[in-house]
Order: sequence, then C-alpha cells, then structure tokens
Amino acid sequence: MFKTFSNKHNIFYGWFVVLGGLLIMVTIGGVAWNCVSLYIKPVCAELGFTRGQMSVNQTITSLVNMAVSLSWGYILQHFSLKKLMRAAAFLLPVAYFGYSLSSGIWMFYLCSLALGLSLALLMTLPLSMIVSNWFEEKKGLAMGITFMGSGLGGMIFNPIVSAIISDFGWRAAYRAMSFVMFAAAFFAVFFLIKMRPEEMGIRALGYEKHHHMTDSGEEEDDEEGDFLPFKELIRTTRFKVVAVALCFSNTAVGCITQCLVPHLSDNGYSASTAALMMSVGMGALAIGKMSLGAIYDKAGTRGATILSMSCGLVGVISMMFCRFTPALCLIFFGQGIGCSFGTVGVPIVTQSLFGKKDYGYNFGFISACSSAVGALSPIINGTVYDKTGSYDPAFAVWAVILAVGITVFYIVLPRGKKTKA
Repeated sequence: MFKTFSNKHNIFYGWFVVLGGLLIMVTIGGVAWNCVSLYIKPVCAELGFTRGQMSVNQTITSLVNMAVSLSWGYILQHFSLKKLMRAAAFLLPVAYFGYSLSSGIWMFYLCSLALGLSLALLMTLPLSMIVSNWFEEKKGLAMGITFMGSGLGGMIFNPIVSAIISDFGWRAAYRAMSFVMFAAAFFAVFFLIKMRPEEMGIRALGYEKHHHMTDSGEEEDDEEGDFLPFKELIRTTRFKVVAVALCFSNTAVGCITQCLVPHLSDNGYSASTAALMMSVGMGALAIGKMSLGAIYDKAGTRGATILSMSCGLVGVISMMFCRFTPALCLIFFGQGIGCSFGTVGVPIVTQSLFGKKDYGYNFGFISACSSAVGALSPIINGTVYDKTGSYDPAFAVWAVILAVGITVFYIVLPRGKKTKA
C-alpha cells in the first residue's frame, strides 16, 4: 500500500528531489549554458579559430537536444531514465574536461556532441517529468524552484569562470568547472533524485485530491480523462496550433536575453553597464521562475500563462524604448516573468491540455520544435540587424507573434484552476 503525505512535521521527500534538480540547474545549467561566451575570445586567440567556428559548438548542442527531444517518448519506453541520468552524470564532466585537451576545432565539436547529449539527459526534459511525478499540487512552485537554478548559476559562475580564465587560462577553467559539475551531478542523481514517489512507498503531493476510488475498488485518475495518445493527438488541429503557439511565443520572448547586451550597447550604454544589466536580468530570471511557478499554483494554467506571456510582450516592446531608463525596469520585468515561460510554463501547459498519457512524446515533440525555432532566432535577429542597423524591427515582429500567442491561449485554455483537454 502506498501512503499519501499528511504528516506536517516531516518534510515531503519531493522537495529533496527539487533540491537535486536545482543543484543540477545551478551548476550544469549555470556553467554549460550561461558561461559559454566567456571562452570564445581566449580560445580563438590562442588556437586561431574564428568566432563563427566556435559558435558552431552551441549549434551542435542545440541540434543534439532537438534530436533527443524528438526521440524522448521512444527513449522512455526502451531505456531506464535513472540509468540514463547516471550515465550522463559521468559523460558530461568528461566532455567538458575534454575541451581543455582540445587543440583542433573538430575536437571541440566532438566534445560538444557528447556535452549536448548529456545536457539533454540531465536537464529540462527529465527534470520536468520527474518533478511532475512528485507533485500534483504545488507543481508550479516546484517547477519554478527547480528551473530558477540556471539564472542563479549564471550569476554565481560567470565571475568565477572569468576570474579563473584571467588568472590561469581557459584550459584551467574548463577543468575546474568539470569537477564542480561532476560533484553536483553525482550527488544529485545518485543520492537526491528519485524518479517516482512510489519508489519510497508514498504518493505524490496532493495525490488524494486528484484521484478517487471507483465502485469496484480500483483507483481512477481524475486527470487522465479521455486524452488522446500521441499518434492520434499529433493529427489534430488543436495540438498543431498549440505546439506552434508555444514554440514561437517561447522564442519571441527569448529574444530579450539573447539581444540584451548588444542592443543596449547599440543604444548608448557602455559595455560595463550592458554587462551589469545582463547580470541583473539573470537575477530577475531566477526570481521570475520561482514566482511564476507559484502563480501557476494560485491563478491556474490559463491565468498564469496569459500573465507570463503578457509580461514578455511588455518586455519585448520595452526593448524598443531602452534609451529611456524607466524602460529598463519593464525589460527586467518581462525577462523575469516572461522568459520563465519556456521552462516553467510550457511543461505545465502541455500536461494541462493533453494530459499525462504519452506526456513524454507530447512534451518531447514540442521541445524539439522549440529547439528548431530557437536555433533560427539568432540568425533572424542578426539578419534583421545587418539589413537595418537595428534590432527594433525584429522586436516588433516578435511582439506581434506574442500578441497572437496570447490570443490563442486565451481561447484554448479552459477557465479555472483545473484544466482538462
């Protein structure tokens, strides 16, 4: 028999799972995602690579993530997620350490291939599923706390990595950070994270509120309803519209972080000020993810989604008026709540609209599409800048896309805290 959690004097173990996810996001997300730019100049200067050649490393990790996302449902059916995460916990630091031994660009690309696979098996896809397994109430808060780690890690590790590169060189920085990531990933995956509460003989937090016993004595899942399997769902117009809206809306609001530093520099801010604003933005993103998660719990999927995307819309529009100091506050507000939608809101919306049935396939497909569109975003923004000398026209288009996305979700998301397809 499984137990539901009711003892107020004990800490529900799911929060330790959240702690493990947070530890992964702070160290691995903070370093592997948010410190990439620090290596470009010193590596290129020493080894003679062009910046274009170095940027291919990020493209490789994005493409690998997209491939894993597309295969996510198949992977979950045929492999143990626990074993995959444990393997990735070893592969990732080895790949990152491998950068320090590289002398040719092909060696960097090989390391990026292994790194991209490890990141895909350790971060957003698995963590969103594991947290969902543990929480049926307070799920938004749990998601927010877990994924706030990447922004927090960016704030912590950017100055550390920069200092190591300055004092000891980029190879030493790769090596030092590989040990940090190994220690964090090993502890989180082997000692903190459990795949499901049933492994410990308990139920998810809030389980009793979403399940009841049928007349025959069997449990019935209130949330499963008549949700379609992925093979049928993907043929429906509703799924296609929602998938497109999620992908483009997430990409649109992401342009704030992507373009913030060069855009502020273009509009008269010094390089140091622009860098400081980026750091503030990372802090806003960390706080925003936790806040948005709590908002999802209080306001429900429909209200929180529309609020998050509306904040993102305000932030994108404010980018066009960044010369005016008050607009910076609105940019950070949009970055904090709006840019949090991708990691916090998308998995919640996916499960809310399409259920737990084939969730791996559903979320994996949407994540893959987001990766594909996201990979095109820098090219689009850069091309617009090259043609016009400004990012403003791109921001205007992204703002229109966000407005359309808000309208779509206003229509398709049911009212109320509990949503069903």
